[in-house]
Amino acid sequence: MLTDAKLSAGQRLTQLRKSKGLTTAELADLMTQAGAKVSRAAISNWERGSNGIVSNKLPVLASLLGCSESYLLSGTGVESHNVNTQALAAHTVNDTTVAQASSDANQANPWQGQTAQATTPAATNFQPNHSKPNPKPNPKPSSDVSTMKTLNKSNKLQNVCYDIRGPLLQTANRMETQGHKIIKLNVGNPAPFGFEAPQEILSDVAMNLSNAIGYSDSQGIFAARKAILQYYQAKGLLEAVDVADVYLGNGVSELIVMTMQALLDDGDEVLIPMPDYPLWTAATNLAGGKAVHYLCNEADNWQPDIADIESKINERTKGIVVINPNNPTGALYSTENLKKIVALAEKHGLVLMADEIYDRVLYDDAVHVPMCTLAKNCLVISYNGLSKSHRIAGFRSGWMMLSGKKHHAADFIEGLTMLSSMRLCANVPSQYAIQTAMGGYQSMQALTAPTGRLYQQRNIAIERLNAIKGISCTMPQGAFYCFPKIDRDIYPIEDDMQFMMELLLQEKVLMVQGTGFNWHAPDHFRVVFLPNASDLHEAMDRLERFFATKRQEYGTD
Repeated sequence: MLTDAKLSAGQRLTQLRKSKGLTTAELADLMTQAGAKVSRAAISNWERGSNGIVSNKLPVLASLLGCSESYLLSGTGVESHNVNTQALAAHTVNDTTVAQASSDANQANPWQGQTAQATTPAATNFQPNHSKPNPKPNPKPSSDVSTMKTLNKSNKLQNVCYDIRGPLLQTANRMETQGHKIIKLNVGNPAPFGFEAPQEILSDVAMNLSNAIGYSDSQGIFAARKAILQYYQAKGLLEAVDVADVYLGNGVSELIVMTMQALLDDGDEVLIPMPDYPLWTAATNLAGGKAVHYLCNEADNWQPDIADIESKINERTKGIVVINPNNPTGALYSTENLKKIVALAEKHGLVLMADEIYDRVLYDDAVHVPMCTLAKNCLVISYNGLSKSHRIAGFRSGWMMLSGKKHHAADFIEGLTMLSSMRLCANVPSQYAIQTAMGGYQSMQALTAPTGRLYQQRNIAIERLNAIKGISCTMPQGAFYCFPKIDRDIYPIEDDMQFMMELLLQEKVLMVQGTGFNWHAPDHFRVVFLPNASDLHEAMDRLERFFATKRQEYGTD
């Protein structure tokens, strides 16, 4: 039997939190209310062992959990709960172990303090590499070499979490080195699934390589920015916008981080949809801000809850993020709801940040309405790029455009320009893809039409998911994703990352859990439907088998 001292701090934290009946989000809220600001992602990182518990948060954390600081860190000292160390013993893994090989052994998760039970033979042939280098004699310390201090990651990263490329992917990559074929439904990257970039774009980029050897203007080449401006003008842009209002970036991701760094002081708040694309939350936290998540209503096909948005606006709120079409749900927001969000931003003087990267990936004759065509009396920042619509994610070709009222934001815009200059410029060869991409034939339309591959794969995914007992999923109108719901009466899940880890180990299918998108409960997961129909059916067969096994395990079949 393990003693508490043999458990990790993350394991003790997990057990103490659960003994109080708290979720990670609830514990984060209590700590923040007590003056020790922390996010759900930070607590998740502590529990997994990804980060150590921050020393200045420790007193509040220990007090809320009813234990001493020394007990939480080392397992010694006062502990007022009957912590079930036997249960935790089953979750203890060696740092070098990914999974045990025998069919009657437990499957160990690769993050500290978590495990998944392997119940099918499919998981039992994944062998960890336990080989160690030959021992070498310890070198004699040199008197002229100073003692090396341990280098830890910055505390700024404590609240940063990005599970799309987190522990699940790391485990999948290790499994692949063992020779296992993993069906990866975790990232919206079209190229590996056979979606080719338009040849005209590739030709134009190649033809302009000799012009792309040096730096460009910090905001990007003129022709590309002009094409972007004209794209929005053709869609009904309300306010006069100049080429100087367009910034090119190494993908939208860089521009999101840049925006938050320029916009936020410590403690400033940004309203972000729940569920969200997690980079928005991570970038907000990294900049010292606080991500406040507003609810999107699954019963209303994931439309934003306008009343919930308004209820969360306060004097520290700086802006509202709108992800439309939405990742991870695939929802397309109604014009009526977009206008209501604009009205809130104008009423409270907030910045509107419109992530519209999937605006050309639409199904069933749906029409996307850009936020910049609806807002006149507030600052709007529109984010977009070619990664999805033109299947060139590796080019990192993105942009943001400022529109609406800008006179009151001159200092903020100066900050954006300064940050843009500090990184010198975006990748220049990919800038030459933009002018070509923005005009002429839009090949994505053929893929999303009823006869198109994406349209058919979307329908396969939704039909197969809804046929699984206890799984329900709304029909996405845009993007490459759907966000199925798990009935917890049938699958009583407490840790959805562990649940997805079990799926990976048993069936070799990689997906991301719902809490990885800052959803508040462990009852969703995201499916990427980019694989061809044959591979998608195979993934759904495995998913169906996995859920059937879990129903037998839970006694709910």
